[in-house]
Amino acid sequence: MIRISSKVAKAMEFTRFRKKADVTDDALLAAALAFEKAIASQQGLIFHSLVRNYDNEYANVLFSESIQILKDLESNFGNLPSVKEFFQLIEMSSVKVEYHNIKKENFLIPTDFSCIEKGTFSLHNTDDISKLKQISEDIENEYLNRFDNSRGHFIGQLGPNLFSEVTIGKTLAQTKQICMGYFNDPFCTKLLALADKETMELDFWYVIA
Repeated sequence: MIRISSKVAKAMEFTRFRKKADVTDDALLAAALAFEKAIASQQGLIFHSLVRNYDNEYANVLFSESIQILKDLESNFGNLPSVKEFFQLIEMSSVKVEYHNIKKENFLIPTDFSCIEKGTFSLHNTDDISKLKQISEDIENEYLNRFDNSRGHFIGQLGPNLFSEVTIGKTLAQTKQICMGYFNDPFCTKLLALADKETMELDFWYVIA
């Protein structure tokens, strides 16, 4: 994990992957530390972390001042030995890259967290896009902020009708428990009612580097 600046984050890259079968966790962790050191000089990059889920998938999580900055990383640093070495450990057919345009104003990367919950969804009706900002604020102010575990929250947009809800928590166990409470909270069920349930995907990731 590396925090390069404390500036407002406007974009998140979430790149999930699997490591090659013969690669150890220790080798991947060492390569990840070298990788983030190599990219730390990228202007506008704010934060990097390596996370893992229960399905033995990994993900690079990067925050920056714009999506273009994230897209420029490959051209600016792709030829560096430490970057190449990191990608040599990855099963490239498993890689899935997402760029999230953070819709929350003045979002700052929190401290003291170990878990990221990321859900994606489409809306039944795209006319409801205008409602997302207020619903997100209500979820944060009226539900998530009741819990000391809550460290950060935002709605992101990945495409014309593809959105994300990201919650950053202090621990994995508490973050999962709080997330399950969405189904019983009136502020949270407003978001669930707008989402097309057939498109919803949810996972929990814990920080490993």
